[in-house]
Amino acid sequence: MKLRILSIALTALALCASIFSCTKKEDLTIGPPAEVVTPTIPSGERIRIHFGTSTQLGCMYSFSNCIWIGWGTAATNADARLALQFEQEADAGEYFGRYFPLTSDYVVDANAAKALGIEEQIIPAGFYPWRDVSSGQATGKRSITFNPAAGRPIKGLVNPNNPQDNIGQLHNLAVQVVLHNNRDAIQSLQGDRSAIQQLLIEKTIQFLAEAELPLTSTEQQWARSLDLHRDYANYAARLDETRLSANDKKVLLTVFNEAASIPVRSPEDLSQFVSLVTERENQLVRDAKLDNPKVVLSMVSVLKYSRYFWYWKSISSPTPGGGSAEPSQIPDWVWADIIGLELGGPLVSAVASAVVYLDTH
Repeated sequence: MKLRILSIALTALALCASIFSCTKKEDLTIGPPAEVVTPTIPSGERIRIHFGTSTQLGCMYSFSNCIWIGWGTAATNADARLALQFEQEADAGEYFGRYFPLTSDYVVDANAAKALGIEEQIIPAGFYPWRDVSSGQATGKRSITFNPAAGRPIKGLVNPNNPQDNIGQLHNLAVQVVLHNNRDAIQSLQGDRSAIQQLLIEKTIQFLAEAELPLTSTEQQWARSLDLHRDYANYAARLDETRLSANDKKVLLTVFNEAASIPVRSPEDLSQFVSLVTERENQLVRDAKLDNPKVVLSMVSVLKYSRYFWYWKSISSPTPGGGSAEPSQIPDWVWADIIGLELGGPLVSAVASAVVYLDTH
């Protein structure tokens, strides 16, 4: 894995919800593709989203990757609980906002517990708020304390039963990296939809290449030719336009309809949503007779990860009240993620999600 990926992961962990204002509407002028392309969706085992290790205590999942936590992080003991304390707390606060999303249960094993002077424990997945450190040190720092009583438990996202689980993780990380690293450039385009889409395509191609998932020139040309501004709210119609078999469309539509029936207004609702989709993933792996299991399982993975990420983003703005309330029903930009995956693989999935989100923010 290239060292460059490490630096990307350090800056990929959250987005500032209030910085994007893309309201200008223009017709896209994109040339026709040289040919109709069936995009490549990589197998889950090809995606190496472990860009490092978190602190000195092993792998801690946050959002979409086993993160190497930067910003001068140190693991500490806070009232017999694991805590992360940051030297560069302003930077960390910008990325995480109000809550640190722990997306998989984390085990504090015997060695880690002994080093920190705490008991062995399992920290459940969920949203964990910042707290002020009042240890009497000369420079009081803010930290994230993994105390379930203060956090909001949410069903873990990571599902090793789904062989395409890493697609959802890759998707979230791509959106984070590309939007955050290019927020000033996006804002400077003043809502020019065509220019924004092309910028996001170029930056996502670069991200995928650095993640060791390079795209062919034909795939890149295909993505550049697409108009991604579609009626994604009509997800049934968009699904019907895909190249999946009638059987696979029927299976997916059942999952989509069930997922769409769950409003998400709270972390508790989100946990119910994640639990249901994880159960459906397991059923598809176990029982379903799918014609294209790789694509179907990838689309379901993106549904779950994307819904989680955008809800987190809507409530975790670094500035209280600065976030934008996300619809309780699945928003258009999540459907864009899912349909975009079949339309043009991870590249188009990430870009479709971003352009639709920016259109409405």
